[in-house]
Amino acid sequence: MKNILALLSGILLFSGAFASVKFSIDYAIFQANNEPYLEFYLTVTGNSIGYGQIEKDGEQELFKGQVEMTYLIEDGDKVIAFEKFQLNSPAYNENEIANQTVDLIDLKRLKFPIGIYSYTIIAKDLVNGSTAEASGTLRNYSSATNNLQFSEIQLGNSISPTKKKNQFSKVGFDIVPNVDHNYIRNNNKLSAYFEIYNASAQLGDSTAYLLDIKVIDAISGKPTANLRATKRLKSNKATSHIQPFNIDKLPTGRYEVLTEARNRNNEVIATQRVGFFRLNPELQNLDNLGIEGTFVDSMRNPELLAEYIRSIRVISKEREKIWGNNQLKYAELEFMQRYFLNFWRNRDELNPELAWENYKEKLILVDEEFGYGGVSGYRTDRGRVYLQYGKPQQLQDVPYDSDNHPYTIWQYYKLTDCYRNELNGLTDRKFIFYSNTNEMLGYEVLHSNVPGEVQNEQWEFTLNKKQVGKRPGTRENTTLEGQDRARDLFNNPR
Repeated sequence: MKNILALLSGILLFSGAFASVKFSIDYAIFQANNEPYLEFYLTVTGNSIGYGQIEKDGEQELFKGQVEMTYLIEDGDKVIAFEKFQLNSPAYNENEIANQTVDLIDLKRLKFPIGIYSYTIIAKDLVNGSTAEASGTLRNYSSATNNLQFSEIQLGNSISPTKKKNQFSKVGFDIVPNVDHNYIRNNNKLSAYFEIYNASAQLGDSTAYLLDIKVIDAISGKPTANLRATKRLKSNKATSHIQPFNIDKLPTGRYEVLTEARNRNNEVIATQRVGFFRLNPELQNLDNLGIEGTFVDSMRNPELLAEYIRSIRVISKEREKIWGNNQLKYAELEFMQRYFLNFWRNRDELNPELAWENYKEKLILVDEEFGYGGVSGYRTDRGRVYLQYGKPQQLQDVPYDSDNHPYTIWQYYKLTDCYRNELNGLTDRKFIFYSNTNEMLGYEVLHSNVPGEVQNEQWEFTLNKKQVGKRPGTRENTTLEGQDRARDLFNNPR
């Protein structure tokens, strides 16, 4: 169905990084009046073609690529459909050719009788003369005039309302095709376009039926979280549907868009599907992660495992927090186990159990040192900072001060094992915690010079018990009695 072609030689001065034309094709079959037609989707890789000089823009030379495409559908020696056309690139200067060329995308519709045919696609670079060819056999597609039937599914990269009708326009929207069915990194918007035929012939005119569209794992067949849509429709001769999905949180893996039509008895009466690949380096598909024989295999208490997952939130990346929250929300033991195992494998692939045990020891420590009244240590500010940045090299505790609330100052000479890698290497980083209840429990971060932490330039005012009810930066607090010591200890911990 898809062909990515290695091509012949042909080099000009500005001929792109690959020095020869390279393209990908895909197609989908639709119907018009019970007769099939083919939509061919084409992408020509922008940095694989030659660019010839076309004009000067002032003193700047401009270049353009030109590719001739030929589509041929045959039944033996008989030509069933033929199309020849030219694709032109935007105009580029020399620097843009090296760094900023875009791919050329095209859609062509070819109509022909029902049958099994061969196709040939020929690309010719009109600038450097190189050519490439792809051939194959088209999928068989038969119209079922008396039964509800889906067209094939077109996958799109983007969808937007049509402002001016063009080749990508369908039912009021422009759908730019995703030719290779790959959704890489920040390509987070997937759209699926399909048509439904002959619903009234099978169900009767204006009869209600259910349309169910979902993204499923291609291996396990299981639905993915939150990527599902249902719609109640009234039967008619033909219906078009566009279904967008935001796959930002879909982990790396192979998936399918599955469409089903269900009658009033919830019976599936027609299906259609199309596969795609998602590359999301920050997320992995856990459905096929084996847990048998691993350290999580013995974690069979859902409540305890949920608490473990909550405890690692403080050292989790934002996307891991999202997935962790989902595990807690759905509370399925096996998925929780897979998530927890994968979390520690990402920290230590060879020995994830050791990584967890080391962290668990820290949890016990912060619970003993900072937990209180049923509040786990990791839920406190001091416990959280200890888990995220490690043990401070210098600590000054001031539980009693006639002028100030109880406070403690932590200093890190150098951050070396921080949960945020970008902070490692920073020197002389400090935290001041305080308890505004004077109970010396539940200390909060009052101020820190660590990026991303609380930055409170009025921390001395907040710390001072005599300033309660007064406003920072006014004549009410022009002097802060007793703050020399606190200021000195923060600037020079010892």
